[in-house]
Amino acid sequence: MRDDVFTRNNSVRTVSDRRQRIAFSVCLAGLFINTVLFALYLLNDTPNLLLVANFAFYTGVIAAIAWSSYRNRYFTLVLGGGVAAIYIHMWATAFFDAFMGQASTLTFPTLLFAPLFLVLVMGHRLLLMNAAIQGAAVYLYAKYFAAEVFGLGAEAVATNTFAIQLSVLSTMSMLVLAGVAFSRRRTDERLLSLLRHSERMAAHDPLTGLKNRRAFLDDIDKFWSAESRFAVLFIDLDRFKPLNDEFGHAVGDQVLYEIGKRLTKAKGVISAARFGGDEFAAVLDAPHAAAVELIVEDIFQSVTARIEVESAMVSVGASLGFAFAFEDASSVSELLHAADIAMMRSKANGGGIAKFDTTKDDSSLASSAIQELFRSALSSGRIKAALQPVFDPTGQNIIGQELLSRWPESGLKRDPSPLEFIGIAEKLGLLNELLWTTLAQVAPYLRSHPGFLAINVSPSQLSARSFATELQSKLADLSLSMDRIEIEITEHVAFRNLDENRKVLEELRDMGCRIVLDDFGAGYSSLSLLDQLPLDKVKLDKSLQSSRHTEGVLDATMRLVRDLGFECCVEGIESEEIFDRVSQSACHQLQGFWLGRPEIVQLEEPYLKLVS
Repeated sequence: MRDDVFTRNNSVRTVSDRRQRIAFSVCLAGLFINTVLFALYLLNDTPNLLLVANFAFYTGVIAAIAWSSYRNRYFTLVLGGGVAAIYIHMWATAFFDAFMGQASTLTFPTLLFAPLFLVLVMGHRLLLMNAAIQGAAVYLYAKYFAAEVFGLGAEAVATNTFAIQLSVLSTMSMLVLAGVAFSRRRTDERLLSLLRHSERMAAHDPLTGLKNRRAFLDDIDKFWSAESRFAVLFIDLDRFKPLNDEFGHAVGDQVLYEIGKRLTKAKGVISAARFGGDEFAAVLDAPHAAAVELIVEDIFQSVTARIEVESAMVSVGASLGFAFAFEDASSVSELLHAADIAMMRSKANGGGIAKFDTTKDDSSLASSAIQELFRSALSSGRIKAALQPVFDPTGQNIIGQELLSRWPESGLKRDPSPLEFIGIAEKLGLLNELLWTTLAQVAPYLRSHPGFLAINVSPSQLSARSFATELQSKLADLSLSMDRIEIEITEHVAFRNLDENRKVLEELRDMGCRIVLDDFGAGYSSLSLLDQLPLDKVKLDKSLQSSRHTEGVLDATMRLVRDLGFECCVEGIESEEIFDRVSQSACHQLQGFWLGRPEIVQLEEPYLKLVS
């Protein structure tokens, strides 16, 4: 790829520098011709000071043009001045010699044909102007001095007619050559345009106009070499594949184009690129860490803001990861790797922003190899379903299960957590496949055990209008009814495309599913969701148990949920003390490690069992 780009760059320079190269070649030829003519004059006439001075003048001017064209120093100025000096000196000397009775037989051919070399180095406008000057000069010289030059008597030559014919011939020759120069210029311009377009296409993404990966990496190399303070940001869109599948590639392309435009306009972005698919990157000016964090936050808000396409409003989520040059990495490759790792962690956490952190980021989970490993594990059944029980307030009876997934024996240095590989599944567009696979694994257990099954749904799944019908179809194939399913969504999920999500949730509820708001209390915006979503149950986040006023906050929240008519489930029961207090409160359900941990489901003939 770099060789191709080098060739294209050389091609552009070759066309752009053609005038200099031609001028250099013509000057070499001119020096040779000037030397030959000087030698011929010496053979026909006695050397004189004027002849030597003329030779020195032409040699000096031509050599100056040759040097300027070769070194590309003041080329246009030196060329214009040099050609004008030669042209004026040539005719002035010719007329002076003729007036002095010293015209040579070589002078006239030189005056007629030497200017024709100008077409090689002059533009068509100058050639058109010189055509008139050349015609007038040829006419005057031929009329008054041609007979003398050729040693004829004035009565032997019709000088006026002869002068007119030569003048017209010389003028027409210059006009034709001006046309040639104009045609050559137009051809060069078209060729340059094509070459520059080809160069741009080789360095830019054709859809968004942003730089491609190669050009972006070249920029980072330059910034790194300059020891500038900068940060690298990686952006991976969430829910883009379902949007593409639902609305079509044309709408998907519009979304990518708009996001590229927003990224280009974002404050602090000094280079932006699209790596392909739904992946973007940017180099950020980094005067200090706090400024970069504000820049990244603004970019996140801009990228995830709603986009109008084909009279509809859509939006996507985004996972952003960034790392600082020199601070987080000691080389360009380490810097790119660090930003990629941070982005993967952000995606694993459900989207948002993450800065590279050596205490949190594991490089073994950031390579593309893990994506292929996950794809293989999912297709071969090595991604396992796990169930975590939900109990009644007594903590004695299991009234339902929450469907989870695990990746045991992954072959990596450590088995990825669900947050990590679920982010990979979303990136690969395999979340539904993961859900269908784990549903199929737990179906035999559910058919022989009562109670509900809670499944967690991501933003990308809810954004697809076909999700509800596909879920209904899969459950029918597994002989499970929709009324046994609880759809769990978090505040983070719900607030993405709230209006669209509400429609899908209402459709699922109409089909018999119950809708559950998970992790209530973990975010600042929870209360408004209770009124906006078609909810049946609220699960209280365990963070409510760690308040300075633990009992008061938790009890008040449980009463609020019950008073609003929702079932209440308390999560995070991880000790007997918490169980004793919560079980006496106004809650309907309990869940937590102290009561029951998630257990992997394994089907072994002739019975099914849970294996922790």
